Amino acid sequence: MNEKPKSIRSVAILGTLILMLILVLSTVWMGRTAREDTDNAVRTVSLMYLDELAGRREQVVANNLKKRVEDIHTTLDLITPEDLSDEAHRQAYQSKMKRLFSLERFAFVDSEGKVYMSTGILEKMEEYPFDYRSLAEPEISIRDLHSSEKKVIIAVPAGHIAYGGADLTVCFAELSMEEMLAGVSMQAQESGATFSNIYTTDGYALSDAVLGGLAEEDNLLEALSQANYENGYSFSQVENDFQSGVRGVASFTYHGIRETLSYVPVEGTDWMLTYLIRESVISEQIGSISDGIINRSMLQSALTIFALLAIFAYIIQQNRSNAKLILEKETADAENRVRQQELEQRNQDPEKCVEERLQFLLEGKGKDCPDKKHWKERGKARKDGKKVGWQMDVPGDLPPGEVF
Repeated sequence: MNEKPKSIRSVAILGTLILMLILVLSTVWMGRTAREDTDNAVRTVSLMYLDELAGRREQVVANNLKKRVEDIHTTLDLITPEDLSDEAHRQAYQSKMKRLFSLERFAFVDSEGKVYMSTGILEKMEEYPFDYRSLAEPEISIRDLHSSEKKVIIAVPAGHIAYGGADLTVCFAELSMEEMLAGVSMQAQESGATFSNIYTTDGYALSDAVLGGLAEEDNLLEALSQANYENGYSFSQVENDFQSGVRGVASFTYHGIRETLSYVPVEGTDWMLTYLIRESVISEQIGSISDGIINRSMLQSALTIFALLAIFAYIIQQNRSNAKLILEKETADAENRVRQQELEQRNQDPEKCVEERLQFLLEGKGKDCPDKKHWKERGKARKDGKKVGWQMDVPGDLPPGEVF
């Protein structure tokens, strides 16, 4: 009788444990899945917008450079014979052009390599990176590439301008990198998640630190050679793209930080404009939201488990109460059946029933029960139709003179 309730309790406890395990494992699994989905979403968004963002900045930089080239052509159109009449007029003309177009330096180069500046004549132009002898179209280059004070040099053919017996063949302007990038957002965001920069095809940074300041190397290609690339990307592909001036994208992990880099060649230069998204930072920011969801899910699971435990505890208590009531009822039924059997037996032998009753009463009062001879005579008298009785004084139970 007790085996069945125990079996039910065992099944209930086992079912509760299994359900609790399912809730915990499902919550953990959902948390991990949410984290993976977050990373995949960041990667998808990064790839979707990186190329467009890099392309837009490249257009702005290229337009700025084109405008600067047009400015130099304008200065050549503005020159007059009076400006070339003597040294003073030439220098005054060049100073005016510098102020007008916000240039740090505006100069001419003759066929002999002499540089005519607004402050005088430089005999040799070794510090300038363009070749004045073969220049046939506008050329943009960098002066002092490995220093912190990089300068942009924009050189254009000047034709053949006669000046004091010299042949001015090249006109060039010098301006700072900041001036050239005016209107272009190349600064990192406050969140530290995105960075834009310009590199040479050799990997040297022109406008900011390598990889947003994360890299120890001073060359982008050297830094990328140390990165671990995602499937479908490789360092050799990035290196070939830079050397060929081809746009592309790469996803990699550098010093434990996941990043995606998009690069676009800048028109008219040998530069590559890059746009970098630090996915780890974005994932952490979004992850804080996911963690909040996961924590709430864990709390909900804990409350659910607590509620289930309370319900099962109530059910077990009710089962115990019901089992106790059933046991009491079965015990009472058994006692009733025994009493019923005793009554049936007594009804079958009334003389014995009376004898037992008298024996009970007499034992309780300290009297002796009439012997069997008396009962036989009493029975015989009844058969003969006589009324025979026996009187006994049983105070409290039977009245005096009661006839049996």
